[in-house]
Amino acid sequence: MLEPQLRDTLLAARHTARQQGINAEFSLHREHSSLIRLANSAVALSTSEELTRLDISVQDGRRVGSYSLLSGILTPEQISACLDQARENCAAAIPKDYDPIFGRVEENFDDSRGYDPALEELSPETKASLCARVIEAIGHRDRYTFSGSWSTGSTEVYYITTANDNEAYRRLTDGRLALVLKHQQQRWELQIELTQKRAGEFSADDAIASFERLLPVYESNPPHRPSVGRQRVLFGPQAIAQLLHLALWSGFNGRGWEEKRTFTCQNQPGDKIFSDLITICDDPDNPDVFSMPFDFNGRRRKRFVIVENGIFRALCYDSAAAAKYNRQPTGHDLESIDLVLEPGSGQAGLDAGLRLAGDALYIPHLHYIHVPDITKGVITGSSRFNAMLIRDGRFVAPIFSSRVTDTLPDILGNVLGLSSKSVSQNESSTYGRRSPEAYSVPEWLLCESVRISDVAESF
Repeated sequence: MLEPQLRDTLLAARHTARQQGINAEFSLHREHSSLIRLANSAVALSTSEELTRLDISVQDGRRVGSYSLLSGILTPEQISACLDQARENCAAAIPKDYDPIFGRVEENFDDSRGYDPALEELSPETKASLCARVIEAIGHRDRYTFSGSWSTGSTEVYYITTANDNEAYRRLTDGRLALVLKHQQQRWELQIELTQKRAGEFSADDAIASFERLLPVYESNPPHRPSVGRQRVLFGPQAIAQLLHLALWSGFNGRGWEEKRTFTCQNQPGDKIFSDLITICDDPDNPDVFSMPFDFNGRRRKRFVIVENGIFRALCYDSAAAAKYNRQPTGHDLESIDLVLEPGSGQAGLDAGLRLAGDALYIPHLHYIHVPDITKGVITGSSRFNAMLIRDGRFVAPIFSSRVTDTLPDILGNVLGLSSKSVSQNESSTYGRRSPEAYSVPEWLLCESVRISDVAESF
């Protein structure tokens, strides 16, 4: 739980709000973040910060006003002033055209299962040493340069309202290392990503082995330029996570569906929209995700099925959308989600995916993604890192940068197989407040007839 002094200060502020007849929600976000960046095979930046944010929202009928404070130390006077400003903002607000749902913490939450002090305090020197080992082991400094970043830290969130005496608290540590190797003459790039919930979950040897599996294909074979048109594609974890994220955002957002701004807006729950092999859910109990047990309207989060065996089951409604459209909130007043694409029956291991693919393109990463037409589920993204040609179930050549432009119903409707093994794919944003997010995805996903819309003349 939050340390006693700050907790008591916030509880006292809640008590004061009650005495004054104010309906108030208090949301605290505190982060400890540490980051190193690499450029030209050396540490170019090492930085850390500790930030505390307090958001207070006041509701009076259909009027809602809020105020946020960013401060190193929160005092009773600061919190009182923040509450007064939120009340003033509420009084000046334009009434909504619906009755907002006021936050109410359903039960007491005190979740520090994902906290590791050793990861929170992982030093820049330790990070730099591991990266230096990787760079030294790969060698060929005249040929390669390395760049990347390694972010680690902790996040605390604490949420209370005047509706009852319950408190919701969660503390978590997370880390993500991304290393990019670039060939100076040929200009191709290889990237590895490693994620962690605790210190010591990966090593320099893990990173070295990942690069050494990729380098022979890139170093020993001339590049292949795929044909424009429909191709069989074997997707890797980062690409799968991007497809999953785009599907959620453009297809299963409750507000978007109500406003006819999703590719599912012509569908109803119960309609078949994807392959039988596709089951998508939001599951805070999955071991691969970062597990948010409550949302910022106080609801306990449980496994929530969105698509089941290709059948559209449910939409995600935050409390504002639920209130406006007379629906039930689904526990999605969140900054990040515990998204899961359930594994399939395919054999575990990338080699099994290659054998099943036969002749195909391997696209493990999708970058520069966009949604040109949300109502049709049209998405686009470029292969960029680690993409290779598969022939007879093995990698035979790197491929030039290839752009996928297709609809999500087509991509996820033509699935040939998914790995039976899931992996954690860290999708945490490095912008704004620290909000760890990891998806659970199969280690490979094989799709038939994916549209390749453009192929570059280079990597």
